[in-house]
Amino acid sequence: MTTAELIFQGGTIHTLDRSASRATAVAVANGTVIAVGAAHEVEATAGPATRRVDLDGATLIPGFIDAHAHIWKIGHLLTTMADLRGVGSLAELGQVLQRAAAKLPPGGWLLGRGFNEARLAEQRAPTREDLDRLFPDRPVALTRTCGHIYACNGAALARAEIGRATPNPSGGIIDRDDTGMPNGILRETAMGLVTTKIPAPTSAEYAAMLEAGLRHQLTLGITSTNDAGVSPTLLDVYRSLDRDDRLPSRVNVMALRKVDGVGVVALPDRSNTAKLRIDTVKFLADGGLSGATAALSVPYRHAETRGVLRFDDAELLALVGEAHRAGLRIAVHAIGDVTIDQVLRLLEQLGPGPFRPRIEHLGLPSRSQLQRAARLGVIAVPQTVFLHSLGGNFRAYLPDDFIDRCYPVRSMLDAGLVVALSSDAPVVDSDDPLLGIKAAVDRRDNRGAPIAPGEAISAAEALWCYTMGGAIASGDEANRGSISVGKWADFAVLDGDPLAVETDRITDIRVQATWLGGRRAYERPT
Repeated sequence: MTTAELIFQGGTIHTLDRSASRATAVAVANGTVIAVGAAHEVEATAGPATRRVDLDGATLIPGFIDAHAHIWKIGHLLTTMADLRGVGSLAELGQVLQRAAAKLPPGGWLLGRGFNEARLAEQRAPTREDLDRLFPDRPVALTRTCGHIYACNGAALARAEIGRATPNPSGGIIDRDDTGMPNGILRETAMGLVTTKIPAPTSAEYAAMLEAGLRHQLTLGITSTNDAGVSPTLLDVYRSLDRDDRLPSRVNVMALRKVDGVGVVALPDRSNTAKLRIDTVKFLADGGLSGATAALSVPYRHAETRGVLRFDDAELLALVGEAHRAGLRIAVHAIGDVTIDQVLRLLEQLGPGPFRPRIEHLGLPSRSQLQRAARLGVIAVPQTVFLHSLGGNFRAYLPDDFIDRCYPVRSMLDAGLVVALSSDAPVVDSDDPLLGIKAAVDRRDNRGAPIAPGEAISAAEALWCYTMGGAIASGDEANRGSISVGKWADFAVLDGDPLAVETDRITDIRVQATWLGGRRAYERPT
């Protein structure tokens, strides 16, 4: 019998293993769980050198898994990019940008992310005119919180050679003023016209972003995450960090197949180590819901627009089919009902593959689309945290019929889909899984307004979706997602029990410590 190095005891333990959901002790050796159960049973694995970890009434759960995030973008905000997620007016936005610009060399690009016109006093996005008043010479490119829209000043547009005669690229829109001049707002693939002119970070800068983003997630009890769509350069940085044992936690990295402004890139080489998995290809089939670029079958409430399909059927089928035949996992971003239908048609044409396909977001499906998805074995990766952070946009922009099917997690589970909850950070203000769990249960935005309350799930279901659901989505259910014998000792220690407190108190719970492979990777300062 293997001798335990650690025994966790003295608190509430939720294993998320459906064959034995509760335990009073857990033993760990060589980074994996070797015993789970009653204290006297687990104690049989102890030896003279075994250390006891007294939970002192805290709650032990498997480490959270964020099934869809953007790690380097989280890290960019934590390092060099201006964070605009909290600004409440154009004046405040300008102040944040002026402070950020003061740290830059003359003429260098000023980048920011996170503005949301629904939260600005002016109820509109910053335009070329607004930004030119602040920065007439320095190029400025601001990413809307959804990541699907840029706001640029004249200097940025000039560098990208975007003018009156510039046509909309396929799958993108250049917004224009009444005279036909670009007004600085670029949607979907039109962003690529500017992105290619912004100096790319160095490998060292990318590495710093990735490490910062992963360390941040450890503070939230997230031990495994998914970087949902990266370029070949970033894939190389991830591989380098893994070789040098510098990855703070475990990551499933999804390779982009088509990069805005660059075009189609090569399929990725596979990796599968203790901390790095690369075998998934990500496709972005439509836009974002909060910015009204997701492709709908009817106009949005506030404008005569139906969003953007980024691919025609033939191109998407060809690209996804290539990855499918290469034996790679498929993950397709699809939010609007038109896009969901396009993706389901495509998957039906392709037929079964070696792995279950993922649909990222699956924001506005109909009941019949969920039934089709279930027949195809689709894994759904929605974000209930959007309801809290972006629900005001949804209520303002979506037609009534679509509000009731907005991120319908109850219906997804009832249809038989595996659901992996996630944050899509930094699209949201907070990627705290406990906030995502609360939002899955109460279905309210940050002002308390309900959004499709009939789609609520229980806290226990939400916790499963943030642990085992994420493990299944990345193909890692054999080694993570539950506290089970043989799985890695990846744990979060919480100062409260999310399955026992009132819903409103779930977000009062704090992470005391995060364990990765039997080692304490984070401890909350006292």
